[in-house]
Amino acid sequence: MIDQYQAATAGLADAVERRVLEIWAAFEDGSIDHDTAVALIASVLNRANATAVSLADAGVAAQIEAAIGTPTSVAGVAPVDDSGRLINAVTTVLAAAKDERLVRLSRLARSEPLNTAQQAGVDAMQAQPLVEGWVRQLDGDPCQLCRWWSRDGRVWPKNHPFQRHPGCNCQPRVVLVQHVKSTVKTRSNR
Repeated sequence: MIDQYQAATAGLADAVERRVLEIWAAFEDGSIDHDTAVALIASVLNRANATAVSLADAGVAAQIEAAIGTPTSVAGVAPVDDSGRLINAVTTVLAAAKDERLVRLSRLARSEPLNTAQQAGVDAMQAQPLVEGWVRQLDGDPCQLCRWWSRDGRVWPKNHPFQRHPGCNCQPRVVLVQHVKSTVKTRSNR
């Protein structure tokens, strides 16, 4: 179940990166001006983030359904219109040195929907009463930091922060149990 969700988020990140690079190419060849490129790229990212929120909410509900065998409603996590922040991010990337723009733009295009999906997954878990915790589900090519964060499959309380970095497609896999051992961080949040 979670593997399908990770494949969907990876596919979304791939599609967003392709579209953003197409817009960049149109700017580079003079087909569109700078302001149009910024607005179009920010719009693509904003729509992708909204899609990522929906994917995450449905993904958490699907994990619960698979575990209990009963239809489960989505939590109703709502996407946020981040147009202003995204316009600023794209403007910053395009102000970088010319030889760095493409790499930074590509990283931004991939990271936005992946990060949004991770946060929305956490938000959906928080809203689902049957979820008590999560395990870090590593992506297909986990980095050393993600392996360390996974703590060999440790079950974290659902209110423990999910650590992430740009470009990461690791996801929280829900755990439905009665007692998940608290952490120093979660005890301090009480």
